[in-house]
Amino acid sequence: MADPQAHPRDHVAITIACISGKGGVGKTTTTINLAAALAERGRRVLAVDCDPQSNLTSGLGFDPYRIPVTIGDVFAGRVRSAPDAFLSTHWENLWLLPAKPDLSAVENDLNSSLNRELLLRDALSRDGIQASFDFILFDTPPNFGFHTVNVLAAIRYVLIPVQMSGYAIKGLKEVLRTVHAARQRLNPELRILGIVATFVNLRTNFSRDMLEGLREIPNLTVFDTIIKLTVKLQETSLAGIPVTSYAASSEAALAYRSLADEVLAHV
Repeated sequence: MADPQAHPRDHVAITIACISGKGGVGKTTTTINLAAALAERGRRVLAVDCDPQSNLTSGLGFDPYRIPVTIGDVFAGRVRSAPDAFLSTHWENLWLLPAKPDLSAVENDLNSSLNRELLLRDALSRDGIQASFDFILFDTPPNFGFHTVNVLAAIRYVLIPVQMSGYAIKGLKEVLRTVHAARQRLNPELRILGIVATFVNLRTNFSRDMLEGLREIPNLTVFDTIIKLTVKLQETSLAGIPVTSYAASSEAALAYRSLADEVLAHV
């Protein structure tokens, strides 16, 4: 695949992160498949793995333990610039800034660093990175610690995956409080892009009632696209292939393409 920086564009990339304080809500799955769907539509996309679990990296077909240079090296200043860690994926228009589990140690290593919450923003503001991509999508840990705060300082839009569960509204409120605090303290440009309902089972009254409740929350966009829990999505996490390629005509693939179209209409 061509070097993403070979033909920089006269614009700034649209930056979006999937944020949740809870695991298992479809955060990484949504990041992978939204990135792939946007790339299918001709957008140049960089997917950034900011989670020490490295599921975004493995979900795009890479073994985190075999990658020599990762985002951890960018944070720690062990590489000259972030593009030194970029990987071409198997999919046209899609690149990866990978992670591996040792990313969890970076926070301790940087305890004494000035402006440690702005390291990612500073790294991505150099070397023409913003002009090299149309979209930069970030996957974050299921918490609001160092890595998530760095992402919130670096992005414009937050996409919130909400699983249809009894704790969904509580988790959503935690995300909204965190985004508000980050906007006040670190990033006044930060905005909520919207909510995407994940792992939905429309055959149950519970899921339907949850969706209705989400859509009644004022001043929040809830995307029309819903992501149902399907076998194909579960299989892709093991295969290391976006569902848009693994099962291109499946309901899940069509849903993520629909979500990509909604995102394009909202940014």
